[in-house]
Amino acid sequence: MTVQILSLAVLLAMFVLASFVPVNLGILALVAAFVVGVGFGGLDIDGMLGGFPADLLVLLVGVTYLFGIAQTNGTLERIVDGGVRLVRGRVALVPWLLFVLTAFVAAVGALSAAAVAIVAPIAMRFAQQYRISPLLTGLMVVQGATAGSFSPLSPFGAITGQLLVGEGLPDQQPWLFVNSFLFNAALGVLVFCVFGGVRLVRERRRDEPGPEPASGGGGVATTTVTTTRTRFTVHQVLTLVGLAGLVVAGTVFGLDVGFTALSIGLVLTLLAPKDYAEAIGRIPWSAVLLVCGVITYVGVLDEIGTIDYLRDAISGGGSPLLTALAAAYIGGVISAFASTAGVLGASIPLTVPLLDDGALPLLGTISAIGIASSVVDVSPLSTNGALLVANQQSMDSRLFFRKLLSWAVPVIALAPGLSWLIFVVF
Repeated sequence: MTVQILSLAVLLAMFVLASFVPVNLGILALVAAFVVGVGFGGLDIDGMLGGFPADLLVLLVGVTYLFGIAQTNGTLERIVDGGVRLVRGRVALVPWLLFVLTAFVAAVGALSAAAVAIVAPIAMRFAQQYRISPLLTGLMVVQGATAGSFSPLSPFGAITGQLLVGEGLPDQQPWLFVNSFLFNAALGVLVFCVFGGVRLVRERRRDEPGPEPASGGGGVATTTVTTTRTRFTVHQVLTLVGLAGLVVAGTVFGLDVGFTALSIGLVLTLLAPKDYAEAIGRIPWSAVLLVCGVITYVGVLDEIGTIDYLRDAISGGGSPLLTALAAAYIGGVISAFASTAGVLGASIPLTVPLLDDGALPLLGTISAIGIASSVVDVSPLSTNGALLVANQQSMDSRLFFRKLLSWAVPVIALAPGLSWLIFVVF
């Protein structure tokens, strides 16, 4: 058995064990990284830790700390209530409001992960306070970020355009953006139906959280609770300013979202240290350990050649259509564990010779690869999925991780092939 096959077997064994034994998957992954990487892969400790996601660690801690402060002083509740009032109590519109908001943040220039980092804590608060599935709100946030991530202003759109122009091919904006947006909007409809959106449609209004009254005679239950709206406190106003500053810093100035969130959180804490002493406890350390541990193990897979092994196994076809399909699956499978931007740079060049001689449709092929490489970011092993795991508050983090993974697996298996059929074959 080669070390590449062994590493994949260990990866599968970790997920199976963590599904039945109450042990943090991150600890399993860190130990596996040491055993496989150093014991069998010939890596030293520095090489083994080369894939440790320090940037993701800062992002998770920074954002969850800032929003922990916002939760402590009641700002998140005010934002959630304001959102429900914006849709006039029709909670079924909330997931779509989150989709559009995240798509906008991503489309105006924020990285997909940055857009999710900004909106996900609010989305998960919606889910907790208004009894919506956290999978519904979280997945709609990720789909929105993916929908907006190929706009001409976004990093993914810019990367794709630069790759094409560098190969002497015409840039495909704005149609690449349109294709990506429509595909993700359609997937958003599926998410909405699968994770309880239809039930929400049956509820006409839910102005405030609380028990729903029984409906007499088979009618639809409604809630008409009215509360007194108090003024924002000084700390809530400052927190809102800080959250707005985070959006501007990430989208306009391109500052690191994690360190910016930490900085804003620190300033707010220094204004009232005793009031925010518990905010550090709101950081979901078990989820952070889980995600960072698994991604470290994936880094070991890359170092010992397992990712290249998978790439070669997937791209063994000979015809132009099979090459395009292989490129889509390479983008989808690898991006579920790694950087989407990096995957685009690896998968698009595979089809360039065939695009040059017209054997494949240019826009369709690039759309299929781009969509396949980004739509799988719902995986809890990607940055976007990790942010959902870290911010959800409605269920045990291990259970949420498994449920999110159970949705991500069919997406990884089917979405690349579906995008290939829609944009390349038809």
